[in-house]
Amino acid sequence: MLSIYSSYICCSCTKEFVALTEDIQSMDRNRYLVCPYCSSQKIRKQHMADNLKECMQERSYRRVNGALRQK
Repeated sequence: MLSIYSSYICCSCTKEFVALTEDIQSMDRNRYLVCPYCSSQKIRKQHMADNLKECMQERSYRRVNGALRQK
């Protein structure tokens, strides 16, 4: 079965983003995936999951003064 979500990390700005696997596979061969933050083509696939929480499970967050912060 195909996983729904795919997480990627940018090699330039080191930010992470999640994309739908179906949308990525339906793109034409002439198109390419870029980082939504810095528009760099240097991205790496990190994890594939059916649930968005599973996709974000590797990162841990804590609450500081009412805001979520990454550890």
